[in-house]
Amino acid sequence: MIPRIKTDLTYYLKAHRNPTNRILHYFAFLFALIAWIYLFIDLKVTLILALLHYLLAWIGHFYFEGNQPAAFRYPLVGFYAGFLWFFITTLELVSGK
Repeated sequence: MIPRIKTDLTYYLKAHRNPTNRILHYFAFLFALIAWIYLFIDLKVTLILALLHYLLAWIGHFYFEGNQPAAFRYPLVGFYAGFLWFFITTLELVSGK
């Protein structure tokens, strides 16, 4: 893995240690992925999914984790490291590893 990406993913994982927060973030990024798909189909659905994404992520951070989302300080890291974590987690769930 490229060193910068590995560092950013490590930073992301440190901000998401609580298991409930990770579950909320998994579904938040699932909604975000579906929102990107619906961007070309129905803008209203995209906006609803985007709001759900932020709602779940912020509940996870403020209530369960007790910290601020990385996207507040490092928006690009929160975006790509979050999606990278989402896809790695999905592969682990699908493969059973």
